Amino acid sequence: MEPSIYEYPDIFRRVHMERPGEIPAEVRFIKEIWQRHRRAPVKRMLDIASGNSPHGQILAREGTTVVGIDRSPSMIAAGRRELKHENLRFYRRNIIHFSLPERPFDAAILMSETFPAIKHNVDLIAHLRSVGRALKRGAIYVIDVDRHDGITLVKRRRLWRARRVKIGALRVDVREFHRPIAWHDAMHSIYELECTIHFPNNPVRTRDLIPVRYTTPPTMDLLARASGCFTMIAAYADLSFERPLDECIGRWFAVLRRI
Repeated sequence: MEPSIYEYPDIFRRVHMERPGEIPAEVRFIKEIWQRHRRAPVKRMLDIASGNSPHGQILAREGTTVVGIDRSPSMIAAGRRELKHENLRFYRRNIIHFSLPERPFDAAILMSETFPAIKHNVDLIAHLRSVGRALKRGAIYVIDVDRHDGITLVKRRRLWRARRVKIGALRVDVREFHRPIAWHDAMHSIYELECTIHFPNNPVRTRDLIPVRYTTPPTMDLLARASGCFTMIAAYADLSFERPLDECIGRWFAVLRRI
């Protein structure tokens, strides 16, 4: 079996085209959401599908207690290595069904557009209920969602994009494919990410298959209500409080309140 790109945290973020300054900008936006929608300060935050928790690392340095959950031991190990701080700790957990030996949190985030990778309705509801059990009443849950264009049914595997990433002296060849989806699946696409990492004398090929569900604000509102744990109170486009959703360029942010 080919390994996953998530086993290489330092390479993963460059492959996913994270831009300089992107994480600090997202943290500032999250903090502004908290100020707008929560009267009490956020002292404890849950970072879901955290990876090495780059957002949590910034907030932990500022005094917020952050707990990250992720299924990847490599990502968790990277987070612990990058910031050894009493305000930041990690648990290895599946984000659909989980519990934590922690007291309730004031807020939660799910960044990196991971939410649309939860494919089935039953799993989406289970996820929201797991998060709900971890939060205080009135807590705020911010979810980062990729904006999707209209669904195009793909009948066979086809190459979408090929590119090359340079990380210092290291070269990574990236190929991205779309995989077939059925008309009756509530999905936008199945995304296949193939990376050839040219380590000296030992190239490694990784492969990841990522289902992408078609998620819109009305769908998120319905899911929040169906969970019995949340109500959706806002939706913002592209790290902006002014841009209309109709003019969303890349992604939008759902703001849910724990009821």
